[in-house]
Amino acid sequence: MPWISDAGSALVQAASRVRMILCTTPTNLRAELDRLGRAWARGDHELPRFSYDPAPDHEVLVRALGELAAFLENEGPLGLVYAGRAREIAAEALVCSAVGTKGLWAAARKRFGRRDSHDDAADDLARRWLSEPPPRASEEEAPIRSDDEAAEGSLLVRMRAEIGARRLPFRVVVVRDLSSLAATGEGVVQVAAGRPMTRADVERTVLHEIEGHVMPRCRAAEMSLGIFVIGTQNGADDQEGRALLLERRAGALVGGRRYELAFRHVAARKLEAGADFVETARLLLSHGASLPDALRITARVYRAGGLGREVVYLPALLRVEAALVGDPALDEVLGAGRVSVDAASVLRPFVSRAGA
Repeated sequence: MPWISDAGSALVQAASRVRMILCTTPTNLRAELDRLGRAWARGDHELPRFSYDPAPDHEVLVRALGELAAFLENEGPLGLVYAGRAREIAAEALVCSAVGTKGLWAAARKRFGRRDSHDDAADDLARRWLSEPPPRASEEEAPIRSDDEAAEGSLLVRMRAEIGARRLPFRVVVVRDLSSLAATGEGVVQVAAGRPMTRADVERTVLHEIEGHVMPRCRAAEMSLGIFVIGTQNGADDQEGRALLLERRAGALVGGRRYELAFRHVAARKLEAGADFVETARLLLSHGASLPDALRITARVYRAGGLGREVVYLPALLRVEAALVGDPALDEVLGAGRVSVDAASVLRPFVSRAGA
């Protein structure tokens, strides 16, 4: 298949230019959350005033990706996998170009739309989790600051220790305006600055990032096909689902973690329905979220004008879990890169060859 190398190179270059999460992360996230917290505490339910870097113009890139996808769709099942990723990068490019504009909401809904029956099942799961008794805060354990270099059990120290012990080719850096506790990128694991965490939070996050994201990136680099590194369409989404399944198997998907994921899910669904920031934050408060958590989660969901990426997590958990119940060996494929459940059957032979 002579087209594979050229298509892979083109998609690598395109993906390196389309940095959707970076483009949609406010440059003043922490400062704005602090301001909103003070305003809402005194009863002023203000909207956020987030700032972003200038939106890139990806018009030419989107057109080129569309042409590439049209060609690849005629190249059999593997070509369809590459074509799907080309169209997904184009969709993410449109999101980047619409940051801070009224067009962001529509662009994001095309990228993060409903996929299958697992979306409805995830809605039920979120409701069920929110109906459970709220978790009790630990009275014995003082929280640890996420980036405390002097604390042996902090997220920063534990992440560096785990990566060092395994000799993984990744750096660990502290990032101030990070909406999640941690995030994995190309050769780097980012840790949020100044976030209070329990030891259970720390260990769960280390598991999620290392086993769920870092190790698949390392395995992808050893595969014969570049699509494992580039990722398949919906591969990033299902990788999050697999990481959550790892948490569940480790007994870490309980208590406050369930509430956090359920809050994110219902907030993203509220966004889909056209609600504004204030309506959604109030909804989370009505479900028992603290004011800081309600504002933080709503800000995460509504970044850039309504990204709503959080809507993929619970459906992906259920999708991956169901796929592995039917075929446990499929985990080898899903763990070999950013591979979606939909693409795994096509890519399975290439993983088997790599392990031969």
